[in-house]
Amino acid sequence: MALVWRIARYVISTWAGVSVTLAIIASGAHATLDRSQLEHAGLAAYAGQQLPLQVTLTSEANETRQLKNWLGDVPTIWISADYTCTTLCGPLISVVSNALADSGLRAGTDFRLIVFGLDPKDTAEDALAMKAAQLSPRDDLPDQSVFLRGSSADTSELLTALGIRTSYDAERDQFAHPVAVFVVTPEGRIARALSGIALDPETFRGALVDAGHGRVGGWSDRVRLLCYGFDPATGIYTPAVWRVLAGAGVITMITLIALVALLIRRDASPKPG
Repeated sequence: MALVWRIARYVISTWAGVSVTLAIIASGAHATLDRSQLEHAGLAAYAGQQLPLQVTLTSEANETRQLKNWLGDVPTIWISADYTCTTLCGPLISVVSNALADSGLRAGTDFRLIVFGLDPKDTAEDALAMKAAQLSPRDDLPDQSVFLRGSSADTSELLTALGIRTSYDAERDQFAHPVAVFVVTPEGRIARALSGIALDPETFRGALVDAGHGRVGGWSDRVRLLCYGFDPATGIYTPAVWRVLAGAGVITMITLIALVALLIRRDASPKPG
């Protein structure tokens, strides 16, 4: 029964987090980036692209290593994020980490999650706060995930290799950038780029198994949803943003409620003997 109540508390906290995020978005002001700036932001990555192994990156624990040393010997999932973002970066990390936990693969043995900061101004405290708020605690993910930061030069070099183009809104200190997830081989080659609006455990499982064998999977350069989330014509958040957040919340709630119901039924069933 103690396990049931722990899961129930997680359901409540997950729903509260999604609700808060939706409320923040609902209160958002108009965009300050124009159409050309938003059209510049996007993804232009290439299958098999090698990440720059020599760039230096620092973790939320202030441990500094070259990129090649952060890879380890298992496939990695990479997410680019602004650690002070108030739109989609946080919910994307939550959705991805829960999908990975549901994939049947083991964190640390079959994959590791790497989040990479877009903004060189962000601090270790910013990275740690996003990790604590958004990363699923399941399947040993916190111990097998790292939230990295780099200098302006190293950040730019890594973004170029990933094919990420951003536009910066100085007034709001916010980046417009593609909502994309990258699967990277142990050698540091991009095996797959996935859209942040079409994530599920089976997709991750297949992509990670392929990457573990050094295979580059299917490819698409049409990851169109921007974390900035505004429609440049109307200056308001696009319906796609609402669909991602609301859909993620509903799926998470249904899954967790079903699990709670199963555990309650199992706990209430007569014991043999």
